[in-house]
Amino acid sequence: MKKFNLAALPLAVAGVLASTSALAGTEACFEVYKDADAALVTAIEADFGFKYDPASCVARTGILDNTNSIADSNPVAIAYELTGKNTDGDKVFAIDFDDIDGGATEDQVIVYIPTTDIPGGTKIDMMLSGSEAEFNGNGNQIHLVKDTDADGAGTVFEAVASSDGTVDGSNTVTFITKAGITIGAGTRLIFSKNSTGATAADIDPIGILIGNTQCTDETRSSSVMLQVTAAVTDGGTGYSIQGAVSTPKAIAEISPQFYALHGGSTAKALVNAESEDSSSNAVLARTEFVYDSAATEQLVVKKSEVVYKTAFYDRIPLLDQSITLDAADHLETKFVASSTPGAKVQMGLWDERVALTGALDEQEVVETGTTWGAFGLTEATATVYDTEAIDIFTDGTITGTGDVEANPFNGSVTYSPLDGANYNEMFYVVTNDQNTSPTTEIMNFNYAVDTHYTLDFGTDNELDHCAQEKKSHEIGVNGAVLKVPYVVSAAGNFVRITNEHDEAAEVTFDMFGESTDGTVENRKVTAISLGTVAAQSSVVYLVPEILSAAQAAGYLGQDGGYAAADFGSNAKSGDNRHTVTFTVTAPRDSVHGVSVQKIIGGLDRVMPVLDQNEWSQ
Repeated sequence: MKKFNLAALPLAVAGVLASTSALAGTEACFEVYKDADAALVTAIEADFGFKYDPASCVARTGILDNTNSIADSNPVAIAYELTGKNTDGDKVFAIDFDDIDGGATEDQVIVYIPTTDIPGGTKIDMMLSGSEAEFNGNGNQIHLVKDTDADGAGTVFEAVASSDGTVDGSNTVTFITKAGITIGAGTRLIFSKNSTGATAADIDPIGILIGNTQCTDETRSSSVMLQVTAAVTDGGTGYSIQGAVSTPKAIAEISPQFYALHGGSTAKALVNAESEDSSSNAVLARTEFVYDSAATEQLVVKKSEVVYKTAFYDRIPLLDQSITLDAADHLETKFVASSTPGAKVQMGLWDERVALTGALDEQEVVETGTTWGAFGLTEATATVYDTEAIDIFTDGTITGTGDVEANPFNGSVTYSPLDGANYNEMFYVVTNDQNTSPTTEIMNFNYAVDTHYTLDFGTDNELDHCAQEKKSHEIGVNGAVLKVPYVVSAAGNFVRITNEHDEAAEVTFDMFGESTDGTVENRKVTAISLGTVAAQSSVVYLVPEILSAAQAAGYLGQDGGYAAADFGSNAKSGDNRHTVTFTVTAPRDSVHGVSVQKIIGGLDRVMPVLDQNEWSQ
């Protein structure tokens, strides 16, 4: 067997092969940890001088075993909202790991651990990725420093590798290990702007610059990763050292700070179309919701209110870098209804509630100077309200009388990004006539409310939240709705309504005429009572009598808006043509109707009138 001549090999390669660990290393490892200044110095002193023995990265299981495991990763936590670019497209968020909390009290160190010997003159390439990260504020010089004392004896340190070429403004850095020095496998090397020092307190952590452009939402997150991409001996012309190359390691975690309108189920309610409430008290039809008289059952539906409960979270206790809300920060909100809720139906915001009584407390204005929000029928036409963000993200029970609000994610068995976050419940309340009692304001029904929102910050480079929407409310009616698109108020015309239910049902109607603008004057009337339909019975309503009841309530009908159209001999009959919507307080599948139009000298027109019933055959 031929004798292997180590002396014949290049010096760098010979150094690698001579190491007892040289052939064992399979990957390089990183330790990333942070703490208050004094505590971090203690942590460095506990680990820095000890060599790591395994050939791959072994996570620590809780016991301080710095020779056989690497420290738990604990990178700096940054609010995503902070990391935007300015209007010129420049990255502006810089973080110095020597001051990760903005108060010069907490630092972060990055420790590089090769698991194979690295001889002098080796070229080591590293790269940042994520959030367009680049090195920043390092004076174009970064060192890898090692402890020169005995294990645990102290933390005198010196550089064993230094960066080569431009560093700041780049996402890559190249280190050249010092000639004549072999970095032993398992040596812990800390990134530092200083090349030498007498104590761990002299280590000067590096800095980076980051910039994101996408708007913020609850799923938006990013990690700044550091990776050793190559380690080649002889200045990059020799052999690759696998035990000096790593997978990407997070050195900064970026996640959203604010969660707006998080959680909550659509609040559903029915407008009461009857003339009595649940306690058999006489009421005006369609001025109240169907509600339970027991206060503890009024958490969602009250007499004049429908309550959507949601939550706002501020993760500021969980972040090292975060936003402190001020008067320039707003939740831009629009309330969009699928059809008109009613003349006096508005949206109110409340900060507190007592569950035992259902009582709401501490109303928040929808924006400064405006207490109640109005509904738009489209997102484009809805009013934008700038609600003060600091109000809705601050727990109202600190100053009010509502129940204590406990973050439901605190103490979660499985990880939740909201565990430990500041928590505030908010109540978005569809309200009739500003909850005046008693009210005579008629409400409409069969509509949904979509609450559109985005969190808008007043600072140029802070990333606003993406536009989102929640279906906060659905408002129906306790009965069937029969729409008759066309009736003529001539003799012999009628509508016949049948109630198959086993209880009597009240009937009200809305009537609409032909006009250039039905929203002015009395071109329509709503909720006019026609009495009741007995159980399992039918009633015929003559159109002239329906019209008389509408006129008694002030109905004017058409205003000549179509009189000049090309109707020929029918041009003057616009005041006879009407549209009628009937509301019958019985289950929708038990109510149906028919509209009959008398045709002189011909066959009568008979048209079925149905709700959106779920018929089956």
